[in-house]
Amino acid sequence: MSPADETYQHGHHASVVSNHARRTAEIDAAFFLPYLRPGMRLLDVGCGPGSITAGLARRVEPAAAIGMDLSESVIETARTLAKAQPAKQLSFEVGNIYEPRFPAGSFDAILAHQVLQHLRRPVEALRQMRALLSCGGMVGVRDIDWGTTIFHPENEGMRRFLALYYELADRNGGEPDAGRHLRHWLREAGFSETRVTCSAVCYADPAATREWADTYAARTLHSNIGEKAVEYGIATRSELEDIAASWRAWGAHADAVWCFTHVQAVAWKR
Repeated sequence: MSPADETYQHGHHASVVSNHARRTAEIDAAFFLPYLRPGMRLLDVGCGPGSITAGLARRVEPAAAIGMDLSESVIETARTLAKAQPAKQLSFEVGNIYEPRFPAGSFDAILAHQVLQHLRRPVEALRQMRALLSCGGMVGVRDIDWGTTIFHPENEGMRRFLALYYELADRNGGEPDAGRHLRHWLREAGFSETRVTCSAVCYADPAATREWADTYAARTLHSNIGEKAVEYGIATRSELEDIAASWRAWGAHADAVWCFTHVQAVAWKR
């Protein structure tokens, strides 16, 4: 499988990358941090702009931490942002988890945050991660489960967005409900010891709902979500404009609430 066979559903428009750059190891990889120790060699698969990777790198110093992503542009962003929060042994590189350049047993810890949901062959990717782990090494995975989404007040445009998101994933080969599959995928990949937890994300104050609405309005219009929807013929540009307006109207509503669940797992190579 080549990188060209995979489609990152959100793409790397500024509305996506800027939002992902706010992620931190302390919040988004909190499930993984208790298991990290200084001296553990670490790989972050699908690292994006690297804000999580930087936090992980500081936990495993003096060992090396590497962030890897398919996108050259987002790797350049990661390298730039890393200068503002330096870690001694942190580096970023373009790479493909299906064909990693690293020899077997190169890492003691591997993270894949919000990655597996976008892959056509998540079990194969996990098998490659397992091969890269040392004996006793661990992988941490975290993925959303879009099927757990609830929001208020009811909004027809946002309902259409969710349906469109599933249609796009079907075309792209991804799994929007990846969270509920993680334990199964890990077992299929050869991991026998796995610990699964969940975390709910909730946007329920005016600043948070407006920000969430604004980023998804922008993604609907300008990211891979909108571009691929038009390319595949499953939405028109006019419909996307209506969906974006619906996002913004919901985000400004005094009673706006949005919640969904992330599933996270740590598994060990024994």
